[in-house]
Amino acid sequence: MAMRHIFHSNCALVAVTATALFLSGEAVAKDGIQEFSAEDEQVELDHLRQEVGTLHQREMVYLLRLEQLEERLAALEQGISAQIAPINPDEAGGLRGAYIAPQTLAVPDDLSLALFRREDIAQEFGRLAQSDPLATTDPGEGERRTPAPTEAVVAVSEEQQGRFGSRFGLDLGLGYSHFDNARISLNGFLALDAIFLGTISIDQIRSDIFTFDPTLRFGFSDRLFIDANLPLLYRSSNFLSGGAGGSASALVEQTVRDQGIGDLSLGASYRLAAETSSWPDTVINARVKFPTGRHPFGVEFVEVANSEGNLQVPESLATGSGVYGASLGVSMLKTLDPMVVFGNVTYFHNFADHFDDIDENQGDIPGRVEIGNAWQFGAGLAFALNDRSSISMSYSQRIVERTRLTPDGQDERPVVGSQANVGIVNLGATFSLGERLALVTNVGIGLTDDSPDMSVGFRIPYRF
Repeated sequence: MAMRHIFHSNCALVAVTATALFLSGEAVAKDGIQEFSAEDEQVELDHLRQEVGTLHQREMVYLLRLEQLEERLAALEQGISAQIAPINPDEAGGLRGAYIAPQTLAVPDDLSLALFRREDIAQEFGRLAQSDPLATTDPGEGERRTPAPTEAVVAVSEEQQGRFGSRFGLDLGLGYSHFDNARISLNGFLALDAIFLGTISIDQIRSDIFTFDPTLRFGFSDRLFIDANLPLLYRSSNFLSGGAGGSASALVEQTVRDQGIGDLSLGASYRLAAETSSWPDTVINARVKFPTGRHPFGVEFVEVANSEGNLQVPESLATGSGVYGASLGVSMLKTLDPMVVFGNVTYFHNFADHFDDIDENQGDIPGRVEIGNAWQFGAGLAFALNDRSSISMSYSQRIVERTRLTPDGQDERPVVGSQANVGIVNLGATFSLGERLALVTNVGIGLTDDSPDMSVGFRIPYRF
């Protein structure tokens, strides 16, 4: 406003000066000192009017520029006020680790705390709220499933909890597992409690399983998706036996190979509770398994030539369990950027079924098979190394009950040695290859006799 007042004053001074010069010219002419003609007076008057018009135009330009500057200043003042507005704890939780609660510090202006300035937090929260459909619009509700600040943490969360939100998705997986079991069989008796009389057999089984594991996924909403999985397996088992013919140095071996489709499974995952600042992301998982693979019951064993009855191997290898199954579990995940903590518990139930032959010996023995149910639990954590990569460590254990057979017309009997305790340590790495593509790797190390000695897996999830 002061600038406008000064500008108007200058214009008025110019006008007064011009009028005074014009009157002075007339007075001088009357006194006879200097005379101006009417034509000269008109030229001078036109010139002054032109200058006044130019000054008016400049005044309008300056006034318009002044209004623009005042509007911009007001907008900046309002923007700064909005950025430094305090955020509540629920909004802070939505930042996934990009916030530190107010606290007393020895050095309040420490430059290392620049990341946690409220201006940066307000901008980050606004970006997340626009990009995430599950970000809470009412901080009082306290429910959210905001994306992590880095793509690596997002990939880990999706790998553990499922990929909610995308309509279609395809996972391509490749896996390899190796088993190596050895045992000593004694067929005889002890004489004088010190001398063994009979046959000693040293058996070793080495198995390799290669799996191609495609999974198709469809998301109904941000809380529910279903998936279908149909693996393809290639199996190779090498049977080695020593002690043929009573000689410990006589070795005989046989390799059996087979391939085929595995058991088809359909699953559904529902997000029961989205992650908040005080509660982990909770997902319920349900799955149904269909016996589309080759079952192991009724497979005949044949004697290997020149083993003198010391080694028998199966005619074929199974690619499925042979029975219907279902599982129900719950998994939880909490993000403490750059760390992610997760855990899960799952119960597996196998339905009993009847088969035409349940024995490996020659001839058919029909009966009922009840594969043992199982409990599995696991926990782990992952660290984001940078925006696109992370490493993870986890442990999983599955406890399997005994399998029971009931031949027709006979009593039920358990299968000796069919119970299992499978414990595995998993070391993995996740790499984000783009907005829709990731690479998940894993190496498993078996800790119990029933576990695979080692396993390697690669998975490439793609979101359409």
